[in-house]
Amino acid sequence: MHILYNIFASVAVGVLRFVAFLGHSRARAFLSMRSSEYASTPVHAPRNPYAWFHCASLGEYEQASTVIESYISGHPETPILLTFFSPSGYFPLVKNPPNWMREGDFVSALPLDTPSAVREFLTTRAVHVKFFATCKYEVWPELMKQLSAAKIPSFVFATYFTANAYLLRTNLTSKFLFSAWSRFEKIFTQDDSSSQMLRFRGLDSVVAGDPRVDRVLQIAKCATPPSDLKNWKGESKLVLAGSSWAEEERALASLTWDSQMKLVIAPHEVNEANILRILKLFPRSTRYSSGDFDSSVLIIDSVGLLSSLYALADLAVVGGGYGSGLHNVLEPSAFGIPSLSGPKIHRFREALALQKVSALCISESPSDLSRLVIRLLSIENSEELKNSGLAAMSWLQSQKGASEKITTYLP
Repeated sequence: MHILYNIFASVAVGVLRFVAFLGHSRARAFLSMRSSEYASTPVHAPRNPYAWFHCASLGEYEQASTVIESYISGHPETPILLTFFSPSGYFPLVKNPPNWMREGDFVSALPLDTPSAVREFLTTRAVHVKFFATCKYEVWPELMKQLSAAKIPSFVFATYFTANAYLLRTNLTSKFLFSAWSRFEKIFTQDDSSSQMLRFRGLDSVVAGDPRVDRVLQIAKCATPPSDLKNWKGESKLVLAGSSWAEEERALASLTWDSQMKLVIAPHEVNEANILRILKLFPRSTRYSSGDFDSSVLIIDSVGLLSSLYALADLAVVGGGYGSGLHNVLEPSAFGIPSLSGPKIHRFREALALQKVSALCISESPSDLSRLVIRLLSIENSEELKNSGLAAMSWLQSQKGASEKITTYLP
């Protein structure tokens, strides 16, 4: 089966190169981060071998960052190698290196999962590795095979499985992919249920929790909302639509926003076409970059502000719950803010847990969402709103510490 996988991987790389040649922007970015122009290589091999952490993209890095920081705290002499599979993680961190990066640490692209590419990465680029630790589900069979052959210990952390997870199915492809997991020295899961599912299939694991909790608490502790937005809010109630999509935006557009109840929309997509669409949906709104704060609806038209804005909110509407993927419900919880979302939360452990403690309210339809906003912000429900926020913070505090627990097992 592994031979067939290698043939498939080689063909896939060929197709990718052809698509990039035809001008596909994402394919070009994917290949360019692995080219000599962008590929980051240390000038000199460090005295000590690298602790190699890997993330698929920027979202997984948010889970891994506090694990990396915790490891550096306990092993300051060990340099860090951080790799990404996707350009969405690689290019932002190359452009703006994280605060933990020191001389000797470096960011690189994960090699394509073919025998020659993995072999070259491990043997010809001055990469000497102490261990490999990958985040969530980013497991590549050829890489795992060569790490095992080189006797480099490997780990995976922040894993979470539902009963119908593809990796746990009984078809031939799932079984092959799952076999790569048997090469890990240690698997760290987010909860007991995930560990039980792995145990049923013959793999032991450690319940460590979700390091994203540590990350959002860290962000909340340091967050400072812009003073102009703080003044704009004043004494009004503020709803923050975070990473919103069209479904949430249309529901919120049906409500009346005024000096007593204001709205901030931080959309998932901040390209100009989407910002103009939202401005049209809210005729009396203004974009944040304009500096015009006379409107009761502001549209955030840049990235990087969302996490600090939750400090001002009374209620969060988290996007993605009517589509294929709910966005981060941990961020508002870190500020003690209750949340609303659409009903598609079954793949998200944290959302299910927050719903259970009444910190996340589910609306079955966009029309129901607008009704719930009005109900929760009404004066007679102010105690419910407050208790929901306290429940969110209480649950989050009970979940912290995953990063330190994971790093105690790393060599």
